Amino acid sequence: MLIRSMLKQNRSWILGYSIGTSVYLFFLAAIFPSIQETGLIEAKLESLPPELLDVFQINASMAMDNVLNLLSSNYYGLIFYVLAVLFALTFASKLLAKPVDSGEIMLYMAAPISRVTYVMSSFVVLIVAVGLFVGLNGLSLMVADLLFDLQIDYAVLWMLQLNGALMLLVLGVAAYVIASLFDDSSKSYMVTGGIFTFFLVMNIIQGVSDQFDWMSNLSFFSLFDAGAIMREEYWGIHFIWLLGLLTIFSALSFFRFTRKDLTI
Repeated sequence: MLIRSMLKQNRSWILGYSIGTSVYLFFLAAIFPSIQETGLIEAKLESLPPELLDVFQINASMAMDNVLNLLSSNYYGLIFYVLAVLFALTFASKLLAKPVDSGEIMLYMAAPISRVTYVMSSFVVLIVAVGLFVGLNGLSLMVADLLFDLQIDYAVLWMLQLNGALMLLVLGVAAYVIASLFDDSSKSYMVTGGIFTFFLVMNIIQGVSDQFDWMSNLSFFSLFDAGAIMREEYWGIHFIWLLGLLTIFSALSFFRFTRKDLTI
């Protein structure tokens, strides 16, 4: 009942992210044959400074080879990172920060619903939200492939979705941990947003020059490299790191929330 209630309360933003991004991907895939024919985007990319292309993880020579190459440097680059941050902030805000701030969570505790049950239910909502997000993304591209014969490699497509799903889960649970540290939802939102923005900036800066490669070690976002997946240079080490981070942050969530003072 609790999970059903949470899903009902949060279905608008879950469907918003899932359907909105899927429509965007379908649109890009649908017009790909046309823009590939003209060659205008490829010429434009080749005219841009290499440093700028590196920052946005764009390989100008490969971007127009197939639709997944285009998406790896378009949607699965900076756009996905920003969406992942907003997604995680929304999850933590809706499922923990605002309920604590408003006192709504005390009603759940009085039901009675244990704190462990509440955290587990929140994570089920996160898993459903992430599943819809990446699942509809992948299905929209498969439909576009069937309609427009884009010759999409489904193995690569779903590897991208799986890597993206793990990234969303890690960011969501990390945001949940940070939210559990505050009783003020606005403060929680600002601190979490600031930390994630720092990670994002580090990931962008490391693309400017080889001298800044070490900065990738400071960012979660380096664990989602769509270009490496496209080049088949992906050996699963990022999956191991993401699964490890997910385990750690999940444990911290239970530890912190079960000891949190919820008195109003």
